[in-house]
Amino acid sequence: MSSRDPIDEKLERLVSQALRDQPLRRAPASLETRVLGELAARARLPWWRRGIATWPASVRVPVIAICAVSVPAVWILSLWLAAHLVSATRSRIAGPLATIRDAGHTVSSLGALTTHIVQSIPREWLLGGFIATATLYAALFALIAVGYSLLFPRPEYSKVHVT
Repeated sequence: MSSRDPIDEKLERLVSQALRDQPLRRAPASLETRVLGELAARARLPWWRRGIATWPASVRVPVIAICAVSVPAVWILSLWLAAHLVSATRSRIAGPLATIRDAGHTVSSLGALTTHIVQSIPREWLLGGFIATATLYAALFALIAVGYSLLFPRPEYSKVHVT
C-alpha cells in the first residue's frame, strides 16, 4: 500500500517526461573555451601540484604513512607538553588565582548586599521611582526635540504658504 496519492504520482511522471523531452542546451562558447583552457592548464601542472590521488604510488604511500604516524605523535607530544606546563606553572598561577577567588567572593558579597537593600525598599517606592525616571527621560527627549527644531528649522515648515 503506497502512502502517495495516485494523482501526485501521475503528475510526477508527466513532469519528468516533459523535462526529459526538453532539448539539451549547448554551453556558451566563452564558457567552453575557459573550461577547456583550465583543464589544459591543470594537465600541464607538475605531479606534486596536482591532487594526491594523481601522485605516483611510490610517493603517495610514504606521504600517507608519515601523516598517519605524525597525527598520534603530535597528540602524545601535546599531552606530554601540557602536563609539564601545568606542573611548572601551577605554583606561579596559585597567587593570582587566589586573588581572583577573593575578588569573586567580594563581588558575590556586594551582590548579596545589593539584593538585600533592593528587597528592603517597598515595591510602591520602586514603582514610583521607575515612573518618575521614565517621565523625566520623556521630558528630556521632548526638550531636546523642541530645542533642535528651534535651532535648525526646516525651510519647508517655516514658510507661510499663501494661495
